[in-house]
Parts: sequence; C-alpha cells; structure tokens
Amino acid sequence: MGPNVLDRPSTGGITFEEEMLGGFGGFPDSIFLINVGGDKYACNNVTPLGEEKPINGLACFPDPDEATSYMGLLAGLSGEIVQKSFEEAREIALSKPILNCLVLFVATRIVEIHWVR
Repeated sequence: MGPNVLDRPSTGGITFEEEMLGGFGGFPDSIFLINVGGDKYACNNVTPLGEEKPINGLACFPDPDEATSYMGLLAGLSGEIVQKSFEEAREIALSKPILNCLVLFVATRIVEIHWVR
C-alpha cells in the first residue's frame, strides 16, 4: 500500500503526503527557503482573503523544486535554496520585525500561512 495522502480541498486540489506534515498545521517539519545573501531570505507581500491590509511573510517551500519554480516567476530573484526546520524558519521570521508570518507555497500558490505575530 502506498503512502497516506491528506486531501486539502481548500488549496485547490493540492495534496500532501502524510509523512510530509509535522505538528505545524500544513507546514512540513523541514522546509526550504531562498537565501538571497547573508541573513536575508525571499519574502512575499500578500493580502489574505478577508483582510484589508497586506502582510509580509517569509516565503517557504516544501521542496527545492517549488523554490526554483517561484524564483522563475519573479524576475530578478535569485539565491541559494537552503533547507531549514520549521522552527528555524519560524525563528528567522520572528527575528525580522517586518514579517508577520511564514507563507507556504505549492505550485506557486499560497496553501498555508503560519502567523508569528
């Protein structure tokens, strides 16, 4: 029998394998970030549904291919794809006062937000 798959209808048909998910909502235990130099990482400014003000989030990806796809969509964005634990990524976001959350991208779409403030 194959891996268990958790359907996520709210994400437009995207599925995660059960072993990818940790204890952090829809975020995997291990995620990938785009390091753009030093202690700087790719971020995204988004306006969640139902909100009036945009938020700033640390761009997170479940695998390196997703990070590569994201870089391909944004002209001028380049950097090193680095693997971090969810907790490490959360600490990075907390250390940047401008960031409100972690934003998980799958297929270049936001599928999960984890608020840090």
